[in-house]
Amino acid sequence: MKSFLIGLVALIIGAVLGVFAFTQIVPLPNDVFARAAAFDGDKDYFFQNASEVYPTRTVARSVVSQPLPVSEGALSGFTFEHEGATKTLADMYTDMETSGMVILHRGQVVHESYGRGADVGTRFTTWSLVKSITSTLVGAAIADGKIKSVDDKLETYLPEVKGTDYEGVTIKQALQMSSGIRYDPKLFEGDMSDTVHVMTNSVVTGKKTAFELALKFKRENEPGTDFNYNTAESQVLIELVRRATGMDAADYLEQKIWRPLGMEHDAGWIIDNPGPNGAEVGGAMFNSALRDWARFGLFIEQGGNWNGEQILPVDWVDRATVSDEPHIMPGEVHPNKNRGYAWHWWTYADGTFTASGANGQSLYIDRQNDIVVARSSAWPAGYVREYDDQTFAMYKALEAWFDTGPVEILAAPE
Repeated sequence: MKSFLIGLVALIIGAVLGVFAFTQIVPLPNDVFARAAAFDGDKDYFFQNASEVYPTRTVARSVVSQPLPVSEGALSGFTFEHEGATKTLADMYTDMETSGMVILHRGQVVHESYGRGADVGTRFTTWSLVKSITSTLVGAAIADGKIKSVDDKLETYLPEVKGTDYEGVTIKQALQMSSGIRYDPKLFEGDMSDTVHVMTNSVVTGKKTAFELALKFKRENEPGTDFNYNTAESQVLIELVRRATGMDAADYLEQKIWRPLGMEHDAGWIIDNPGPNGAEVGGAMFNSALRDWARFGLFIEQGGNWNGEQILPVDWVDRATVSDEPHIMPGEVHPNKNRGYAWHWWTYADGTFTASGANGQSLYIDRQNDIVVARSSAWPAGYVREYDDQTFAMYKALEAWFDTGPVEILAAPE
């Protein structure tokens, strides 16, 4: 994939040109142009401060945060091999523009470090990593009885879907990016035209809601037969959560996960329009501290259970993180043939899985070995295969380092 920033620069141009005629009649406020211009500049600053630029809804931290215990020296001497060279965790910063990394083993912090101007309180933007949070909120709504089943059709909860090409698509098919809707068909070649269109007309200018824009795309395959990475699909799902629960997604996340997990910092979820009617962006632009990314990963690693409370359906994580149909198996969905897809999670052929965002945002989970790795980066491109391969080599070395065989899923740390 070509540089994600190229797409973002295109977004700026599209935003300015797209609103030019409109501004001849009704001048737009300066903040619209500030939001467009924010994409063009220092990407470290932007990735660490996006929630200060765009309209944002706060996800409030817990009154009392739950500490993550630290295991000093657990990775002393750790190295890994990549393409014949011996690498260290410090090389993740020099080799691939890492901004911060937290590694947990058995719920304990065994590594935490920051670079590129970031620190423990930096609210990193997740980009598409938030898609896995959107999926998890669907699971929470099912546990709450707000949604009956992933086999329900979207229009059961979203009447606007009727008469669009999303009619007849099930929640599960949307979670699997398998609605059959055409969207950014050349994404992995660097063409993000559809994403640029949606972001320009919603988050940047506020002319339309992201949900309205998502429903405009057309079907090219039968639902459930073909994978197509579709950020608009995530917007349909976050609207499903909002409509089924009767709450803004940020408030529901705060109620069901952020506060119960004892998150240490407020998060900021960018919305598609300023004001109380704005909807959270379901497929990008959630912003939070890295330790809280790691806490979320630990919650998933434990099967959606925290301090003895089963917040998600008991089988949710097992189902949501496994490629279980031929068209989403590893080798079918991504330039890296080791990757498959599940319910808004990327899967690996070895049974581990990850939430991923452009330019190297990642939350890797190895349930077998109780490993969680949360990392923010500022890669020069949305996807860099060499960086992906080196990262996976590090994951596998961690597995060997901590190899303990089958273990029970532990309770959250006290």
